[in-house]
Amino acid sequence: MNRITIKDIAKLLDVNPSTVSRALKDHPDIGEATKKKIQQIARELVYRPNYQAIRFRQNKSGLIGLIIPEMGMFFFPSIIQAIEEITKKNGYHLIILQSNESLVKEKENALICKNFGLDGLLVCLSKETTAIPHFADMLQSKIPIVFFDKVLQSKELSTVVINDYNASFTAINHLARKGYKNISGVFESKNLEITQSRKKGFLDGLKKHQLTYREDFCFHVNTLAEAKTQFANLLNQKELPDAVFAMTDNALAGIIQAIYEKGIAIPDDLAVICISNGNLPYYLNPPITHIRHSGYMVGKTAVELLFDLMNDKITVTKRQLELETFLVELDSC
Repeated sequence: MNRITIKDIAKLLDVNPSTVSRALKDHPDIGEATKKKIQQIARELVYRPNYQAIRFRQNKSGLIGLIIPEMGMFFFPSIIQAIEEITKKNGYHLIILQSNESLVKEKENALICKNFGLDGLLVCLSKETTAIPHFADMLQSKIPIVFFDKVLQSKELSTVVINDYNASFTAINHLARKGYKNISGVFESKNLEITQSRKKGFLDGLKKHQLTYREDFCFHVNTLAEAKTQFANLLNQKELPDAVFAMTDNALAGIIQAIYEKGIAIPDDLAVICISNGNLPYYLNPPITHIRHSGYMVGKTAVELLFDLMNDKITVTKRQLELETFLVELDSC
C-alpha cells in the first residue's frame, strides 16, 4: 500500500492541499469544523508526514553526526547523553560512529557523514590522527564541525576542550603541597595534543616545587590493560614512587587494578590522584582525589556551539571554547 499523502486527503475532501497541511499543523486560519474533519480522516488513513520530503524542501537532512574514538565506560556515555538530549530538543536525529582509535576508520566515518549530507558534525579525534584533510570537503562546504576533547588546536577550527594544562598542574601542585616528592605519571598516546598539554602541566608542576622528573616512573599507555601491566612492572622495582598521577579514568582503572593486586595501601603506601569525569573515583576504596571535569558539560557545550554555528547565531564561523576544572579532595592523598 502506497503512503497516504496530503494530496490524497485533499482530493478525498475536495479541498486545497495547503488547507490540509495547515489543518494538520493546527493553524488558526482553518475553521474548527474543517480542521477536525481533516485531522479525523488523517488518523483513519494512518497519515504520517514524509520527513524526508520535508527536509528536502527545507534543504536540511535533519541529521547530526557524532564521531568518537570509542564508547568507553567512563567519559563518553555522559557526553553522548548531553548531545542526544539537545539534538532531540532541536528536532534533529543523531548518528553515532566509532573510529575505534583508528585513523583509517575515522576517514571512513568522515566519508559516511559527508554522503549522508549531515547538517552538522561533532568529532573527537582518534589517537592516530595528526591532521584532518578527511574533513576538508565538509569544512569547505560550510558544514559546521565542532571538534571536542581530543582536538588539533587551530584558529581555523571550532573546538571545545577542558584546560588540560591547568588540570594536571593543579594535580601535581596538590601532591607537592601534601609532601609527596617521587611522583609517577601515567599518560595516554604521545600523538594527542591532550596528552601533550597534560604532560606539560605535570612537568611544570614538578618544576614549580623543585621536584625531579623520573623517566622510569612515567610512561604512556593506549589501553586500560597497558596501564595495569606497566604500572605493575613499576611496582616490582626496588625504588617506588610515593604518589601517582593518572591523566584519565581509563588509566586510573588500570593503575588501581595493579595496586590492589600488589596489596599496596592507599594513601599510606602510595597516594593517587587523577583527572576524572567524576564517577569512577567514588566507586573505589578509598575514594580517589581527582581533578573534576564534566563529560556532560563538554558534550552540552559542543552541541550548543554546533547549533549556534548552524543557525548563524554567532558572528564568527570559528570558535574555541575552554572549560575549567576543579579539585575534589577525597581520601587517596
